[in-house]
Amino acid sequence: MLDRMTEIMRTLRRVLTSWYFAAPAAVILGLVIGAVIFFFAAPGKPAVGVINIPFTVIEDNSAFVIGQHLDYALEDDSIKAVVIALSSPGGGAASSERLYIHTRRLREEKPVVIVMHGMVASGGFMMAMGGNYSYALPSSLVGNVGVVGLSGGTIPPIFPEIITTTGPNKLTGGSRQHWVELIDRLKDRFAQTVIQERGDRLRMSEEELLQGNLYAGAEAVALGLVDGIGVTGDGVEKAAELAGIGRYDIVNVNAAVFEKFGWRAQLSYVPQPGTDADDADPDESNGAAGSTSSRDSETPEDQYRPPLTGALGQEQVNPLPDFPIEIGQPNLYYVYTGYGH
Repeated sequence: MLDRMTEIMRTLRRVLTSWYFAAPAAVILGLVIGAVIFFFAAPGKPAVGVINIPFTVIEDNSAFVIGQHLDYALEDDSIKAVVIALSSPGGGAASSERLYIHTRRLREEKPVVIVMHGMVASGGFMMAMGGNYSYALPSSLVGNVGVVGLSGGTIPPIFPEIITTTGPNKLTGGSRQHWVELIDRLKDRFAQTVIQERGDRLRMSEEELLQGNLYAGAEAVALGLVDGIGVTGDGVEKAAELAGIGRYDIVNVNAAVFEKFGWRAQLSYVPQPGTDADDADPDESNGAAGSTSSRDSETPEDQYRPPLTGALGQEQVNPLPDFPIEIGQPNLYYVYTGYGH
């Protein structure tokens, strides 16, 4: 019996150490180890990030908040492409150009598709030039390339008899002729940005471009100011195509930025009408102070959308201000739709 057991053990050892057994076993073990490594170490499914910018006047604060969203989309390695759903009538020249440059730098790393909702005019249109591709709704208002300049001094002329200046133009920033020339330079820079970014797609002359006209979305496409007619979903599909990804998740960048910065991002918070911001409970309102019954009808995207500083309300209870809009900045890319004085 002992000899029999010894012989069985020898046979088993020969089988286990033979090439016919060891090779398949090594392959199976390698597959198991590879699967474990892939599961724990491999990156997740690629994503398309969506940034929603509601009707917003572009100035220093709103540009800072928008910049936070652009930075998040850039730094998140899982986000392979970005869609910016934009609505803006424009704003300060420097802030608008800053967002254009910021968007262009993002597109150097990841494809950026702009979806123009409502009005994307003047400085808002300049920001849109930073994307790879653009969509608009048929009824969107697009364009208004140009500058509104308000001359008359960098500080109010209060008690001029007791103010001492170091130069004849210290209070005013220059003569009227100087302001006209400065505005012309800003206008030319804006036009050249559009011409450079649109390239062969642009089907209008520089002279026509600088008329400052607004165009409906369909006409803007025909003129080459916009690439196509579409909504945010079309933008997501185009962004994924440009990034070369077939299966992907969608990341709500607004919600992600809100979750990351929370109530520290005070620049992105605007109290709602009829509410007391000091009494608001952030845990109950998800960032919308004083929101109660209206929250139930909101989508998750609406609940987490940061109301950008300078944004005008989109509901009937928050109508647009009376026109003309008075802007206290000397140089602006802005759409002016008021009446003459």
